[in-house]
Amino acid sequence: MKLLINSLIKILTLLQLSSLPIILHGKRIVCTFPNWAVYRTTSGGAGHYTVDNIDPKLCTHLLYQFANIDKSSLNISISDHAADIDKKGYKKSVALKTQNPQLKVMIVVGFANDGIENGHYEQLTANESNIVPFVSSVMDFLQLHNFDGLDLDIRYEDHLPNGVVKTSFVHLLTELKKAFNTKGYILCLTLSEDSSDYSQSNGEKFDVSGLNEIVDFINLETYFYHVPSWDPTVGASVADHHSPLRKRHFEMENENLNAEYSVTYWTNLGLLASKINLGIPLFGLSWTLARSQSSSNSFVPPISAVGVGPAGDITGANNTMAFYEICSAIRNNGWKVFSDPDKKIGPYAVSPTDPKTWVGYDDPAMAIVKSQFILSKGLGGAFLWDISYDDFRDSCGLGVNPITTAIYNTLNGINTTCECICYND
Repeated sequence: MKLLINSLIKILTLLQLSSLPIILHGKRIVCTFPNWAVYRTTSGGAGHYTVDNIDPKLCTHLLYQFANIDKSSLNISISDHAADIDKKGYKKSVALKTQNPQLKVMIVVGFANDGIENGHYEQLTANESNIVPFVSSVMDFLQLHNFDGLDLDIRYEDHLPNGVVKTSFVHLLTELKKAFNTKGYILCLTLSEDSSDYSQSNGEKFDVSGLNEIVDFINLETYFYHVPSWDPTVGASVADHHSPLRKRHFEMENENLNAEYSVTYWTNLGLLASKINLGIPLFGLSWTLARSQSSSNSFVPPISAVGVGPAGDITGANNTMAFYEICSAIRNNGWKVFSDPDKKIGPYAVSPTDPKTWVGYDDPAMAIVKSQFILSKGLGGAFLWDISYDDFRDSCGLGVNPITTAIYNTLNGINTTCECICYND
């Protein structure tokens, strides 16, 4: 274990070379900031993350989550006045551009966590007369708070509301883009890795290639392929890595739960590779293993589990662990680390407890592999969800923000040498 940690420290020492965001290859690094991270106060506030903790030199774009859709007016609205206005979340995030003039700071409309569940999105798009005032409200919102654009986090394929046709969605995007062009605002989408419902749903074809002319880029959530669930209808739980890069040897031909397939699927539908930002998780997903597995010497996924893993000590979310929680568990609590020699998935770690907790995650070395994949496929860049999960306090001795730094330096063409993982397509 000491050898592994020392090797990572050596790798990351080489990575701590950058000062200003040159982005030699012209790649995007889209960093997501969740405004609820300011409320993490457990464990002495070790997870307390604010705009002040952001290193703006590591990002080309900063997505501030979330704004809402007002239930009465169907206009864009502030989601958390205390965090966004009183604590100056908006103002401070935009002010980061004084440290990095190339940074673009954008607001995210969270259709997924607000508009969909409350029916606001359905109301907005069901009647096209609602779209014009919504667009107008967005323009006013961006100007008032000095944002550079809007990200629609819609999870459209998971929620196709009754009465809402895809032409209405395209109309919404088109009207936004038309208005944005007058001010130079940026329009992007955050979409699921699975585009099956975009290509065909309810007999209506969705013109994915048409998005090339409407949106500036698309963030693919290529980190939710395997998710812990208590749902009894899915049968026995199986622990598996949530963000595979490639298909593994044991997977059937029709099993395509990996980033490489998702990128190919989208580009085959007509989306330009240069529009796609590959999602890279800064968090791990965990399962509680079945007791029969706890005595096993093999923890290679997929592996039998009985349900979700316990909440992280700092973040407090069931089945989710920040990278800094994982590396701390490895360093201080006796968790064992395993890796895939083919680097088709990131590492995974197992607790010494009974029953054991199993967590899959991406570390800096795997982030380098994925960044090299981005370069080899001509993708637009990386989409990081979310930066509050990186080791922003250097609590694990790998440097500040080790995953984000690894991505930044790789996409900038800074030599990481072959002492770390070299990716060959």
